[in-house]
Amino acid sequence: MTTKTVIHCLSGTLLVLLSAAGARAQSGPPSSIAFHSNRAGNNNIYVMNPDGSDQVRMTLGTSNNQRAEVSPDGKQIVFASNRSGGGSHFEIFVMNADGSDVRQLTTTPAANTNTWPRWSPDGDWIAFQSNVSGAFQIHAIRADGSEQRQLTDSAVNQFPAWSPDGTRLAVRRDADIYVLDLTGGSDPVRLTTAGPLNQMAAWSPDGTQIAFMSTREPGNYPSVFVMNADGTGQINLTPKMDTGTGTWTSRAPAWSPDGGYIYFTGIRPGMPSEQIHVMRADGSDQTPLTVGPPVSAEATFRRVRSPVLTTIAATPNVLWPADGRMISVSVDVGVSDDSDPAPVCRIAGVGSSESIARTGWWMITGPLTIDLLAQRSGAGAGRIYTLTVTCMNSSKLSSTTSVAITVPHDQRK
Repeated sequence: MTTKTVIHCLSGTLLVLLSAAGARAQSGPPSSIAFHSNRAGNNNIYVMNPDGSDQVRMTLGTSNNQRAEVSPDGKQIVFASNRSGGGSHFEIFVMNADGSDVRQLTTTPAANTNTWPRWSPDGDWIAFQSNVSGAFQIHAIRADGSEQRQLTDSAVNQFPAWSPDGTRLAVRRDADIYVLDLTGGSDPVRLTTAGPLNQMAAWSPDGTQIAFMSTREPGNYPSVFVMNADGTGQINLTPKMDTGTGTWTSRAPAWSPDGGYIYFTGIRPGMPSEQIHVMRADGSDQTPLTVGPPVSAEATFRRVRSPVLTTIAATPNVLWPADGRMISVSVDVGVSDDSDPAPVCRIAGVGSSESIARTGWWMITGPLTIDLLAQRSGAGAGRIYTLTVTCMNSSKLSSTTSVAITVPHDQRK
């Protein structure tokens, strides 16, 4: 069960928060990007903020630790490490978000590789690739290390990516991207045909698009593409711009929670090694977030959900007497959010059940305060005002609810 921070957004405290949230280049909760880097000599897990700031090393020792992802609730980090056997013998581990309490989830014979772990959207399962049966296949294991199971048993299957609803996995099967239905309701669907290699799929947060790496361009350089979730509309987002001898690669895409940005691992002319970059979802504004020569690679972004609006109340919720005065109304919203301790809530719209000819029947005076006209039609049953309230977290994900305020025809029961 996810433990969430519950706040009550009161009207007088949100203006500064709104200004601060809007100033971020790429938004999201702190330390929500995980990646690995060999800047300390061997691969280690690091976390950073969405804008590249506050890069913090999370693993120690001389082993290789790589391909990490922060859990949806932000409390754990899953990663692959060869600390239990060395060499190419990688197992799946989890640790607390602060790097403490490292626990080994998988145990396989020496020389096997278990890697590319990815959390299910609900945080209950971890999918990963393993060659314990020979060729790489997709496995899944619960976050406590129980109920490990093999999900695929044909060809070569690698690089699992959960759909936002948790019912499907996009994988590389042989040289192409396939989508597997985990409910068993349909056969695997092949989404790519242009080769020679397509892999490292990543679903957009709304499930409508998939970003992936392909080597189909002349010269077979790795590039980040995007396509619709049914495989149509495949577009190269990182076409090679350098006409000289400089290296140009792009791979391992990961979406920001609001779908506005894609993070990727790339090399550009003048760069001695791979670094983490970010770009808008249309491929524009490509910007490096890490610097070399040490390698920084394969950034993942923690899955973040929209705020959950638990309660809403207006005070007062009845305007009486209906004498044409403007009456101040305040709104209290209960918000549950596991990524942001202070989502920003505001009145986003005002409606009325009665047609109102004159202007000035309402005035928003603050994020969650409004003046409403205490008036109704004499021939009707009463007027109902509907206030639409939107709450947005630091990842620019929002939820909307509404509350009614009545101006009764009279005060009789």
